[in-house]
Amino acid sequence: MLIGFNNEESEIKFSIYQQIYICRRLFRLGKSLQTILNILEKQQLQNPKKKYNQIPHTVNEMSTYSTYIFYFFFHLLENIMVIHQMGFFEKKFNHKLLKIVSHTFWTLGLITQLVYYLNRLRTAFRREQELKSQIQNGMTNGEFLAQLKQFSKERYQYVLLILRIIGDMACAMQKSQIPEKILHTRFNRGLVACGGLLSSSIQIYLQAAKIYKKQNVSEV
Repeated sequence: MLIGFNNEESEIKFSIYQQIYICRRLFRLGKSLQTILNILEKQQLQNPKKKYNQIPHTVNEMSTYSTYIFYFFFHLLENIMVIHQMGFFEKKFNHKLLKIVSHTFWTLGLITQLVYYLNRLRTAFRREQELKSQIQNGMTNGEFLAQLKQFSKERYQYVLLILRIIGDMACAMQKSQIPEKILHTRFNRGLVACGGLLSSSIQIYLQAAKIYKKQNVSEV
């Protein structure tokens, strides 16, 4: 809330806050456009008739394909609202409805992404069990420990990504009004804030780890 008003009322009554709100979304416009271009370049969208031989692989491909589609429409609607607020469209849009629809696509994208990483996590556990059974088939202790360490890193990263998605879902579901439709109530603001903090913290950690890894590789 802003000075006793909810976000919608503050956007109407406080022009300064409204301009800041538009500028904040404007900074995201370039990133959203780049995301749309990246999605269109994905091979999964260019070859949707690919045959699948294994159920886990099918789940991964279908969830990835669905995530791209949902995120595409989410960013598309977000960009339409930003451009309209800048005055490029004379036609009036129902921003409240577009916001609900766009964040519904975001929620669906997060759900399909969650399915993808849960399946990858399950596969990692299965591969580890298979690895433990192979130690009796001539695998040395060094090879076993190296692969076991690699699987542990993969599981750790998948868990972080799953937690990040759960944090984002609190915000996405709140803005898409899903709790109001299903539970007839809204999420606590503290819960949404904690979800956003969790997601942001994990994303910063993952980006920092990625940069640190690249720096180490370049120094070798």
